[in-house]
Amino acid sequence: MSGPELATEEGVITYLKSTPFVAEKVTQLTGGTGNYTYRIHLQASYAGRNSVVLKHAKPYVKNAKSIPFAIERQKLEAEVMAKTKRFLPPDSIVTVPTVHLFDEEACVIIMDDCGEGVPTLKELLLANPPSVEIGQAIGSAIGEFLAFFHTRGTLEKELTDLVSGNAAGRQISSWVTYGRLVSTLSGKDNIPALSDPPLEVLKDVLDRIDTSSKEIIERALTTNESIVMGDFWPGNILVSLSPDGKEVKRLYVIDWEMSKLGIAGWDVGQFSAEIHLIRRFHPDRETVASATLSAFLKAYGAHAGASVKEGDVARTALTHVGAHLITWTPRVQWGEKEKTREVIEEGVKYYLEGTSNVIQDLHQSIVGKLYQ
Repeated sequence: MSGPELATEEGVITYLKSTPFVAEKVTQLTGGTGNYTYRIHLQASYAGRNSVVLKHAKPYVKNAKSIPFAIERQKLEAEVMAKTKRFLPPDSIVTVPTVHLFDEEACVIIMDDCGEGVPTLKELLLANPPSVEIGQAIGSAIGEFLAFFHTRGTLEKELTDLVSGNAAGRQISSWVTYGRLVSTLSGKDNIPALSDPPLEVLKDVLDRIDTSSKEIIERALTTNESIVMGDFWPGNILVSLSPDGKEVKRLYVIDWEMSKLGIAGWDVGQFSAEIHLIRRFHPDRETVASATLSAFLKAYGAHAGASVKEGDVARTALTHVGAHLITWTPRVQWGEKEKTREVIEEGVKYYLEGTSNVIQDLHQSIVGKLYQ
């Protein structure tokens, strides 16, 4: 790529001089790990907006430059957001940002700014938790949206054709969670929370996880069962509330570069696992977190159709909750060591239940609200 270096605020300011988005000020946004993201305060308003967001991709993960990340993800994300926006109901509280410019050569997306100071759902639940009623409203809206995206989106041939080529997304999603299960539990990854003493996991359990995880990865790499968002967690959902905090104005789902054909239960499981982590490590947030999760699962189950009733989504979601708790809990420093180990052991239990017939009634599982 020729032109200014867009990994710096100064380079972004220079780049924008040749666009309709000339900047008064540029501020790099925190929170993302894969790309460079900035809030652009405009010299002149654009379509009634005084600010927009610019996202710039490199052929690697921003916070881990040794990990390759195909640059084609940028075009995929821009097109998925645009196509998804077109088929969403106009009255949907949950939406995606409008893309105003996509520069394929510079690997730049310029999109709606969802609002300065608008928190992610994770930030909201941790820092300034809303009422239980607002948590329920958020959970219901998100569950209905995800079910609609899975069911309606899978029928949109133009959209499924677009994401079907995202082989890198399939590989990354599979490896970061399922490809690291055994190495996490065995101590091979040398994670401090799981050493001194080593986590005690029986060899036959490790063998079962090794066998089943390879089977799951193979399925994820080859299935065409559903379109999936691919990174559906509370950190990718922005929450705009009314000034008094008593009404949900808008929910924005961001970061669509992992969209692909895959396993619908993974989206459900990832969101569920992250909300569960909030209530496990922050007991004072348990009431609103549980209300949000229950409402999410009920709404998804009510709108997703036969796949939930037949059990596959619930079982794959339960498995994914377990896998997520195992792989991610010790890597993001949720809390103190003993609690981390306790949650990982809980994850092993969920994973084994999801991949076996140990649990006969999914209604009683952590994702059982899918059936209510």
